Amino acid sequence: MTDVTLAGNMCAARDEHLVPGREIHVADMRGHRFCEVGLITSADQDKAVANIWNTTGASEPTPEAAAALDGETIARDHGAVAAWVSPLRHSMFDSLDIREAGEDRTFGGITGTWMGVAGATALMQDAVEGSYNPEYLYRNGSVTFNRGRKVYVLDAPDGEVFIMQSVARQGDAAMGERDLAHLGGRLDLPAGWGFRAETLDQDLEVRSSPENHAHVLHDDLHNVYLGTDAGRAFSLLIPHDSLW
Repeated sequence: MTDVTLAGNMCAARDEHLVPGREIHVADMRGHRFCEVGLITSADQDKAVANIWNTTGASEPTPEAAAALDGETIARDHGAVAAWVSPLRHSMFDSLDIREAGEDRTFGGITGTWMGVAGATALMQDAVEGSYNPEYLYRNGSVTFNRGRKVYVLDAPDGEVFIMQSVARQGDAAMGERDLAHLGGRLDLPAGWGFRAETLDQDLEVRSSPENHAHVLHDDLHNVYLGTDAGRAFSLLIPHDSLW
């Protein structure tokens, strides 16, 4: 019997798009420019999934090419109900290791690789609105921040720690990394949330859970963070109330 739940649809999407044995490993990622395209393949909001193609390792889109991507055109060309196009982002980690990757697709001249699947409703709400309402996506991989790097941290009221994975500059094209330490003053943080900057005294790997789930959050400036799930997703947990 076919599993028509959201979880079942996510498993089916993985089986459809995964290329067995394909992995993506990229070093020197800090500042790397990329964007993502999500194809939504069902009109049922409760069970719809978004398959996500990421340009990392496949192409490096120019700002002009990324701005020209049109969701309606992409959806029509790829037989999807709808398409979501991320803003152009820059990576804040140093290396990327994707242990399950899928096929490549080209969208408006920009090529991306299938790297995961998420529930469409939650993804669209958080990605578009910056809701501080983290969603889970299926992804088998990790990112690593090198010793000595600055990391930018959101502390959730329940104790979960979110590390900035990528920064978007669509609201402020002049914003650079030097500005991120003071980002907390610009964010519309919900009650009980906090923002801080830390300097790592050892490498920090942020990896998917044993079930290959990543906990992903978008702030209201469209920056993206990876969560710890109270430590289960980190090889090194950043203390909530202490500094290195």
